[in-house]
Amino acid sequence: MRQFKPRHLSEVVPFTPDGNITFRDIPVYYVLGGFCVRCKHIAELDRNALERRFGKDAPAHRLSKRMRCRHCKNKAGNTILVINQWPR
Repeated sequence: MRQFKPRHLSEVVPFTPDGNITFRDIPVYYVLGGFCVRCKHIAELDRNALERRFGKDAPAHRLSKRMRCRHCKNKAGNTILVINQWPR
């Protein structure tokens, strides 16, 4: 199996006119993960649960401000990455 290097959303999602990347803009075959800048921990995010809670039009950068690392409890500077890709 091919190793997938985690990448920032802006690297894999086409530019949007308003500059906000929403769940609707991210292809469904991408697996999303949260990245902690303090301890470098990466954890998979439940995309379906996030879409149900915040809606498909929620900007990803607003959700990343609400994330907290489960390892070190850091809340500052966390971001959302694409950590894997399902076969199309």
